[in-house]
Amino acid sequence: MNLEMEEEEKKEKEDGESIISFKSDHRNKEELTFGQKILKTIYPDMNDAKARSSFPLKYLSCCLNKPEEELEISDLDSYSGDIYMCNEEVNGVMSLFPRKYLRKDEQSILKFDKPNLISFFNELTKDKDFIRKFEKYDKIGLRMFMNDKSKFSGSIPVTHCQIEIPKKLFNNIPSIEQVGLAIINPESRISWDNHFKEYKILKKLNQDTETMKIVTKKAMEMLTPREFFEKRTHFVENGVFYSYSSSAPDSIRPPKKEPIRATNYFGIFKVDEDQNNIYIDGFYQIDIKIGQPGPLIFMSLPLKMLNFANNLIKFLNGN
Repeated sequence: MNLEMEEEEKKEKEDGESIISFKSDHRNKEELTFGQKILKTIYPDMNDAKARSSFPLKYLSCCLNKPEEELEISDLDSYSGDIYMCNEEVNGVMSLFPRKYLRKDEQSILKFDKPNLISFFNELTKDKDFIRKFEKYDKIGLRMFMNDKSKFSGSIPVTHCQIEIPKKLFNNIPSIEQVGLAIINPESRISWDNHFKEYKILKKLNQDTETMKIVTKKAMEMLTPREFFEKRTHFVENGVFYSYSSSAPDSIRPPKKEPIRATNYFGIFKVDEDQNNIYIDGFYQIDIKIGQPGPLIFMSLPLKMLNFANNLIKFLNGN
């Protein structure tokens, strides 16, 4: 081996191309995704610039069951668009959320496909530890329950809220999907709910699943704004609209000093109907980072939920 060849091999090693080396251009291996490296292996004459411009291969790695740290495409703070990542198998099911968006405590409790999320909701409805704290029927019906026991966090109570809206209150009766989407779509929600300073989709993970950035205004007129970094999915099954959301791991999008990052352990609700009424039924466990919030937070919720329902009706009526 001559001196010139030895020098060239030494330079390749220093450039970090120990697995797949390309003599035509010495770049740090982190600059190419796994899929782009495969492309260059198949087509040795392809340069880095052409490999990077091959759009689908940017996402190829999530289909090849590589370690999750090699699969992730960086989250961008202001990114929004129709980029769909592959689902991954998690705990024996093809998860609606890619694995890295699941918190460890969630993975130990839930499976994230449609049947298991519906089963989780149904189990919550049967939980006898929920205590009724509020009930009111006027134009609409509202019942609220509280449970101080939870698999996720024993210090943060779970709230159960049931809203009954008579169909006669609507100018044109909406479908259950129209009601559900009016609640979760950023464009509609922020137009009728003034609780939010910011409410937007950051990234599409698949057709009906996304990451969200939510920033509240002052909570209860005495707390500084709170930020949520969440993942969310929604679907219609057997004529019922379901939505599940929860905080994604902070490691994906580290919190800043302000606003304070709150935690949504889980939020799941459904929209259903009968001949006379539309029903919104949901369970929520949220830590807004004020210590032991239980009774203080719950006292403010009935009025907030009544306003929520009335504003939703106005929006669906086009007012």
